[in-house]
Amino acid sequence: MLPIFSKRKRPMHQGKYPMHKIKRVDQPTTLIIDEEVQRSPMRVNGFFRAAHGDFGDRAASEVKRFIKKTPISAAFSEVGKHLIKAQDGEVAKEVAPISNDPQVLSEHIKSLSYFLDADLTGICEAKEYCWYSHDKHGKPIKPYHSHAIVMIIDQGFMTMDSASGDDWISGAQSYRAYVRGAEIADILADYIRRLGFPARAHTNFDSHVQHVPLSLLAGLGEMSRIGEMVVNPFVGPRLKTVVVTTDMPLQIDKPIDFGMQDFCNSCKKCARECPCGAIPFGDKIMYNGYETWKPDSEGCTKYRTTNPKGSACGRCMKMCPWNKEGLMHHRLAMWMAIKLPFTRPFLIWLDDKLKYGERNQENRWWFDLETVDGHMINPKATNERDLNLDKKTPSADKFAVHEPDMWPEPDNMDKHPTDRAEGRRRYAAAETPDAAKARIDAGQE
Repeated sequence: MLPIFSKRKRPMHQGKYPMHKIKRVDQPTTLIIDEEVQRSPMRVNGFFRAAHGDFGDRAASEVKRFIKKTPISAAFSEVGKHLIKAQDGEVAKEVAPISNDPQVLSEHIKSLSYFLDADLTGICEAKEYCWYSHDKHGKPIKPYHSHAIVMIIDQGFMTMDSASGDDWISGAQSYRAYVRGAEIADILADYIRRLGFPARAHTNFDSHVQHVPLSLLAGLGEMSRIGEMVVNPFVGPRLKTVVVTTDMPLQIDKPIDFGMQDFCNSCKKCARECPCGAIPFGDKIMYNGYETWKPDSEGCTKYRTTNPKGSACGRCMKMCPWNKEGLMHHRLAMWMAIKLPFTRPFLIWLDDKLKYGERNQENRWWFDLETVDGHMINPKATNERDLNLDKKTPSADKFAVHEPDMWPEPDNMDKHPTDRAEGRRRYAAAETPDAAKARIDAGQE
């Protein structure tokens, strides 16, 4: 007879998802040429560019009310801003009488992160290129910690399953994860400081580091066709991240390989369903020293900030075949996608055939409300998208990349419009990953 209560077999530090069963590799599955990656200033962030008028007057105007466009996201934002002051603080004068073994400390920190309700946690070196070069005021940032503790917060399957991805709940999904992550990171950083080690939380509200490369290096996912986002094998792209940097001696995790590059190469569902056509259907390129399916970040940001029928946009996350709940048949499909590469084309086809991505109205719980000039109103319209199976592939010549020499200066707070024509030319002429690998192997710069 089976016992009523079965003992959990995984130790606390491994969390609720079996990440220890995912293949680990020495280098990420996408090429990064460390010495060729230029650190970017916060001024280059899409939302900062929109706020400074780089993406046009409408985006500059709408981004001002982006956070408070709906009452739920406004409520999260109000709480979130109070958490900023707890991100840093004084370090205890003495190191606590604890083990100095990096493995012991890493397992302890991961266990604490799960106790605080992080969904997945990884640790990596805080490489120099992962730090912003300048803060939002144009002040230089000098990397100051050796390690990064990266935590994933699941945005929640049930709500996303019921939404279009770019309707009135989209922004609140993001901010729920931002606030939850900020709370967890603030507590974790404060605890590490009390143990006698420097530590700082980096949240959506104030971060000195770039979370995407750190998530990749910490083994929490692989880069995806979505472009500037990692996909995790258990929660897909349905995630937000929060980071704690520290000098505590920690054992780092290796990157993972679960076949995402091959999968994304065949699956173009996020590109097909992107409402503004900002995700490429074509191949990866080299951009600022790394390999990526480079999205049209200007088009994406402009749509997210000016979306007239919703708040923000997360439709790419909604549409990804890896955005599943974790039911037994979903776990089986995930296992097949990882272990049996020849099944991937079939699984991609099956995802559409079973109509994954359509809105599940059974769990829709929120009110569609918009805040305009301080007044709560019923929106004029709402995005009610399901699948767009017949969408035609957009022309590749519409995409533009803005390389480092095209970026605004870190302390330039004036309007710096993008040069779309030059950006399109750069995209068309971009180096391929194969060419970059051959160049590096030949010892060429």
